[in-house]
Amino acid sequence: MTLLSVENLDRPNGVHIRINPPEPFSIFYIHSIYQDPAVEEFQVEQGAIILKGVRTKSPAVMGYYGFEDLRELHTMNRGLGAVLLLRRGMGEGQTLFMKDRKIHLSEIGEKGDQIRLKVESVSLGKYLLQSTFWKKLAN
Repeated sequence: MTLLSVENLDRPNGVHIRINPPEPFSIFYIHSIYQDPAVEEFQVEQGAIILKGVRTKSPAVMGYYGFEDLRELHTMNRGLGAVLLLRRGMGEGQTLFMKDRKIHLSEIGEKGDQIRLKVESVSLGKYLLQSTFWKKLAN
């Protein structure tokens, strides 16, 4: 089984979500410099997180990423490895979207906390044993 673990590295909190590669997920946030919304779109492939694209209507955010045209969606295929680190933003709204679930990062951590997204492969037995101890938001 493949899991996407969303864990707070500063406080003991997190969730583990079963994912079926190459199932997509995305993270919505308000850009910390320009205060404009953006969405980063990902997939899990072969045990790694792949950044598939960035979606925004903000020319300032597009420029921050180095995009030179004004398309709303900029596709890419950038491998990030099995771990993605990010900070819980100072503003509200950071949200992980997967399947029909919304996980607000404010549920995982306080402003400024370091959040780790990690792809893990576990056996069905280990998943069933550990799932009794995990806070589950999605299966």
